[in-house]
Amino acid sequence: MQFLSLYYKKIRYNETKYLIVRGVIRMDFYIQDPMFKDGYSLHEALLKASEGATQGGGAYAFVTAGGAKLLLEDDTFTKLITNGSFKLIVGIDEITSEKALEQVNELRNKFSGLEVYVFHHNTKGSLFHPKFSWFKNYTGGVLVLGSGNLTEKGLRRNREAFSLVEVDSNKIQEIEDYWNSWLDLNARFLKQVDDEEVIKKARENAKVISRLKNKAGLLGPDESTADSSFEVQQNQEQEDESQEEHASLISELIEEEDLQAWIFDESDPALVAEIPNNNVRWKQANFSKYTFENFFGAPAGVNGYYRMVLRNVSATGILGETEIRNSVSVASHNWRIELGAAAGLAYPTVNRPIGVFVRVSTRDFLYVLAMPTDPFYNEIRQYLDREIPVTTNNQMKRHITSVNELRIRCPHLPIWNITV
Repeated sequence: MQFLSLYYKKIRYNETKYLIVRGVIRMDFYIQDPMFKDGYSLHEALLKASEGATQGGGAYAFVTAGGAKLLLEDDTFTKLITNGSFKLIVGIDEITSEKALEQVNELRNKFSGLEVYVFHHNTKGSLFHPKFSWFKNYTGGVLVLGSGNLTEKGLRRNREAFSLVEVDSNKIQEIEDYWNSWLDLNARFLKQVDDEEVIKKARENAKVISRLKNKAGLLGPDESTADSSFEVQQNQEQEDESQEEHASLISELIEEEDLQAWIFDESDPALVAEIPNNNVRWKQANFSKYTFENFFGAPAGVNGYYRMVLRNVSATGILGETEIRNSVSVASHNWRIELGAAAGLAYPTVNRPIGVFVRVSTRDFLYVLAMPTDPFYNEIRQYLDREIPVTTNNQMKRHITSVNELRIRCPHLPIWNITV
């Protein structure tokens, strides 16, 4: 993580003007990359910036239901919107769907300190396209500026670039005043989430997406929901785009891009691991230091700095809710990750549960918790015993492999046939 310190009194600008950059204490630059195990995600950066904040605001061009939940329902962020305040402005020009609006409206009603407005403008030839947040605390504040939107892919999966800029109290006050001036100027465009015109625009977005999907051949005859009376306005350049270009655009437009954040490749790493008995708290699964650091990507000895995101796949293949987990590393040399799928389950008296994890991105995991009563348990048990016949001192068996190898050896895992 490169540290850049900026403090310029005067920089020559256009002969007669000067650009003055002051009040910046520190700036860190990051590239989010799903293949970079030591990387840092926009999601983690926003949560870090919100720690200790008393108020803030942010504007994002696109938002999805999953992205909103991922950030706004995290325990760290909820402290801000419970005890302080945060004003979120979201765009609706192209992608934001009715489902996403419903989600942010639900969160707005849940947290007293959260304000959400939709930027619904009528300026032709102009997109609402910002992606930034600012946070004010007792000593100054933090800006998070980058390319990522408020979607699951934008927050964790896409290749994005962003900066964290720490500023002093005078600078954050200037930023807040500047923000408020911009809000005042655009007050007529700031609509409530449940405004009729906003809902209408979200539904039009869905129709456009459906038409684009049809044009690219991505919908079957029973999936098309486009209103034939709705005419999509496109310029000549858009009309000349190839089918492949349309398909690429669509993959970014559809609300289901949150699900695309959980697509995995055959080369992605996988872990098959016995889960030890920890009495009534065995859902706090312990792992070896090597596995904790090299598979899960959470440095031992560092608590709370990194966020792991997991989704369970049930025995019937149902994709579970998002589980946001702090990395936990304690002095007793236990390196733990909480597994929501184990909540309320008694630890089996015969045979150990086995967790099967697929790393889809840096610190993002799909997992199956296989219990001895599951029909696919013996398949996993035999595979793990074949790879690691014996251990010393009753140690847990843990084996890191690839998705391809796992698919060959354990073809009946529900993770191969996920439904929602």
